[in-house]
Amino acid sequence: MFNLVQGIFTVVGIGFIVAGYNVPDGSLTDDGFALDKFFYAMGAFFIIWPVILFGTIKYFIKRSVQKIDDLKANGIKGKARVLKMERTNLRINHVQQVILELDIKTDMGEKLRASYKKCVDPIYYSLIRPDADLPVYIDPNNKQNVYIDFEEAWSKAATGSNARGF
Repeated sequence: MFNLVQGIFTVVGIGFIVAGYNVPDGSLTDDGFALDKFFYAMGAFFIIWPVILFGTIKYFIKRSVQKIDDLKANGIKGKARVLKMERTNLRINHVQQVILELDIKTDMGEKLRASYKKCVDPIYYSLIRPDADLPVYIDPNNKQNVYIDFEEAWSKAATGSNARGF
């Protein structure tokens, strides 16, 4: 999607640069500036700004995915029970942000409580029950930094292998 939008902006930017090259000498904008320079500036803006904007967005998305992958690879695995689910007033792309209060038991037997605040797709709401365990990964350096793997829980629920009991 980003590449398509960036491509559209690039084509528009190239159109401005071509228009600037084809403008008759001495042409001015309404406020007295050289029309060719205006078209060159607009072309550069339409080419450079989306590269910076979408590059920054891609960087942060990639960094977020890397953090999750690192937590899955190096984090402490455990199971979480949802004690409380509270909806916030924030929605991103029509997906409600929720705050989950979790009772976590790690695979090493350690118990802790944590809060998880994320936008959770409504398809996963059926997994958020007080009698179901959700797979979590805990940051060993900060036990309050947890990641609930809803995709893993969803696949276990689909195959009927969702473990019950704490």
